[in-house]
Amino acid sequence: MATSSISFQGISVIIPCLNEEASIGLVIDRARRGIAKLAPPNGGQGLQEDILVVDNGSTDRSAQVAREHGARVLTEHHQGYGSALRKGFNNARYEIMVMGDGDLTYDFESLDILVRPILDGQADFVMGNRMKSIQPGAMPKLHRYVGNPLLSFALRTMFRTRSVHDAHCGMRAITRTAYRKLHCVTTGMEFASEMVVRAIRCRLRIAERDIVYHPRVGRSKLHSFRDGWRHLRFMILHSPTFLVLVPGTVFWVLGLAMTLPLAFGPIVIHYRVVDIHCMLIGGVLNIVSIQIITIGLLAKAYGHLSGLHADPVMAWFYRWFTFEKACIVSGLVVLVGLIITLKVMIEWIASGFGALNQQRLLFFAVLCLVNGVQLGAASFLFSIMALPRHLDHLPPEARDTGITDT
Repeated sequence: MATSSISFQGISVIIPCLNEEASIGLVIDRARRGIAKLAPPNGGQGLQEDILVVDNGSTDRSAQVAREHGARVLTEHHQGYGSALRKGFNNARYEIMVMGDGDLTYDFESLDILVRPILDGQADFVMGNRMKSIQPGAMPKLHRYVGNPLLSFALRTMFRTRSVHDAHCGMRAITRTAYRKLHCVTTGMEFASEMVVRAIRCRLRIAERDIVYHPRVGRSKLHSFRDGWRHLRFMILHSPTFLVLVPGTVFWVLGLAMTLPLAFGPIVIHYRVVDIHCMLIGGVLNIVSIQIITIGLLAKAYGHLSGLHADPVMAWFYRWFTFEKACIVSGLVVLVGLIITLKVMIEWIASGFGALNQQRLLFFAVLCLVNGVQLGAASFLFSIMALPRHLDHLPPEARDTGITDT
């Protein structure tokens, strides 16, 4: 439902820039014309402009050209798309902020399409949708028909939203008040996904508008598979329950249900004997699933502890499931496995080391040992992750160990 228009003083246009000498001047000029289009039809005072170019290590004349065309130029020394945009958002002068690339792929002269829903009080965050108006040569077929549709579908499914159909469109408008609620922290291409995911989590009013996507000027900085994986990895980190924990738990229970009855002998179902082969399959399923569950829980723990997103389930988990309690549970499971193993060994010794036909019980004992050790090791790692730490100043030997955004 539309609400009454809200009064805003101006618009800040934020353009991350890395060697865009050939196009940055045209982008700035178009952004200026786009802001001018939002002037009231009665000839009143229009919105003030604040065009901010964030240079992210250009080796050409990009920064100089931007200044010549009247833009403010800031320098961000930390490499990465997210680093540059965060620097721009944090230094914007006005409440409405529009972001977009400096390679002419987005037509800033049409930025009014994204800003209107905010001016009319209909949205806090407006995303462009390129998928209906992609000019020839503007987007590789792999991105157009596979990458973007699949990643956008994954985002809608994992975060239960219907408002995003081009999750990685780089032209967006957002209010400064809404942006401050997001608390974005990523520095690379994941920033595009982080904005959307956090906007959904913060229940911002999200709108989407169709825009035209143009062929870029200059060399593309995208790496199809690496950047696609980084977006997917970020979404999994924010929603491991749906993609990892739920299927992992289902298959763990299924594996246990297949294995436990067969540990005491074969089962006859409708005159068909179910024996050791099904038990082996169930056991492998159980072992693989406990690994998947552990990974999912660690992902949730990392996301919660690092500040990527608040997770009330993990907060409760850390309050209740202490390392000491986990060790008790782990020890009991391991003890069951050891007792079963000891029982089989005693019977074997008592029989004079004769023929041994206890593979079912021994295999079940192995499952107990694997599950118990996995639980104990995971709980140790959980406890380490929660230790107080101060990471503002990394030692020299640790500075080059992370993923870079060069």
